[in-house]
Amino acid sequence: MESKLKQIVLALLAPLLFLPAFAIAENTTDFQDVVQQMRDIKGNQVDYQIAIQEGQERSMLCGYCHGKDGNSVKNDIPNLAEQNTEYLLKQFELFASGERKSYVMGQLSKSLTTEERINLSLFYSSQTVKPQTEIETSERGKEKYQTFCFACHGEDGHGNADLPRLAGQKYQFLVETLTAFKRGEKSRANSPMVKIMKTVDAKDIEPLARYIANMP
Repeated sequence: MESKLKQIVLALLAPLLFLPAFAIAENTTDFQDVVQQMRDIKGNQVDYQIAIQEGQERSMLCGYCHGKDGNSVKNDIPNLAEQNTEYLLKQFELFASGERKSYVMGQLSKSLTTEERINLSLFYSSQTVKPQTEIETSERGKEKYQTFCFACHGEDGHGNADLPRLAGQKYQFLVETLTAFKRGEKSRANSPMVKIMKTVDAKDIEPLARYIANMP
């Protein structure tokens, strides 16, 4: 099943992965102007609902990995449902610029117009995340979360405009991502999390991920 899914995704991505330079969407608008544009849309219920609908339509390709409603179909791929809108919008910019490393996401982000990035961000943030309640939570993980994470991501794990929601994120994705931060891998080298994870014991990553994956 997983092999078949990969084949489908690669087939759908192929036209985008080899786009010539002239086919890449223009996104030269200042990021703060784009953020304000998105805030204005959210402030108008009619525009907001239209943006969500258009974002849902544009998300068809994304759904093969991240799920139709933003709840990932694979444990090592992040949920996007209920993620903070401005954080999502910023990730498109980081992937497109290459500051955040992912070949596939980089090409996809470059292919999206500013309007499409806004609509996708609004659509996914409007969906409901499904915590991994089948994963046993951890009291040790809760203790470590309160020590290392809550000051930035909030006691409820919902983050803010600049920082991601962690609550309900995929367990395996959390383990792999926190481990990458801990190791200082190049794909995550620009994140402030690299410095933070140096203070976290490797044996605490797994219980921390268990606790976060269960957070509502």
